[in-house]
Amino acid sequence: MTTSIALWLRRLTSPRRPPVPGRGRQAAALLLRLTCAALLAWIGYLHLHLWLEGYRQIPTDGPLFLLDAVAGLALAVLLLLWAAPLTGLAAAGYTVSTLAALLISLSVGLFGFRESITASYVTQSLAIETITVLALLSWTALVTATPTRRGLPVRHRSPAPQTNRGR
Repeated sequence: MTTSIALWLRRLTSPRRPPVPGRGRQAAALLLRLTCAALLAWIGYLHLHLWLEGYRQIPTDGPLFLLDAVAGLALAVLLLLWAAPLTGLAAAGYTVSTLAALLISLSVGLFGFRESITASYVTQSLAIETITVLALLSWTALVTATPTRRGLPVRHRSPAPQTNRGR
């Protein structure tokens, strides 16, 4: 059991090698990964733009907008450089938390600031962040389920026959 958990953890954190058969699946995974990176960069850009346009003046929320911008751009770069399923899960967690913060800010307010649905980029952010979560989870599932040379299960071999060398 410990061996299977260790193999699963290694598979989750290792960059995926291209599979031998199924070039279509490999191309789909690459296209989806590039799309996810672009969506993450877009989220980061939107938060940076809003921070520059005046959200930096909002106590507590302002610095969080800047942090959100940096995190979105950093995760986009990380997803391009390190194509491990763990990166996709981390990026999905970031996007879900950003979406949740927006929804909380729209409904009851967040840190004393209540967002309006008519404010700049709110509906666009809701759509982009929802699509990004779905794309990241799809990419993570696709690369985790794709068999690779390194990711194939280890088959236990029977021990080699014993020979009497000393006789």
